[in-house]
Amino acid sequence: QTCQLLADNADFKLLSESEGALIVQRDAEDEAKLKVGIDIAVKKGVLPAESPAGATTKIDVVGKTADQVAAELLSGCGASREGLNIVLTGLSGTGKGTTVKKLQKELPKCVTWSNGNVFRTLTYLVQEDCKKKG
Repeated sequence: QTCQLLADNADFKLLSESEGALIVQRDAEDEAKLKVGIDIAVKKGVLPAESPAGATTKIDVVGKTADQVAAELLSGCGASREGLNIVLTGLSGTGKGTTVKKLQKELPKCVTWSNGNVFRTLTYLVQEDCKKKG
């Protein structure tokens, strides 16, 4: 309903386009910084150049609630829910954190973290260390 109320509001449309562009820009900047940090780690032998990924499942989240996405993720996990690695990717503000909160209710022993925050912090620290060392 809210979307329909604002659909014809030119100011809201301009603001949402501007904010959306800023989110995409920030995510692209984060991706570039992360690549620099990974490249440095590979060069120093901290990370392997090629890291094989396990099985992956892509879920189309458009039009779904966090509850629906969490349920779909969990249905793909099978009966055993121990030792799982679930990685959520997507643009900022798209519901990853909300979905994680839903997963935490179903997986009470789970440990979670925000890759964005972790990677941004690590990349920043690596860059600062490299600047100091020249």
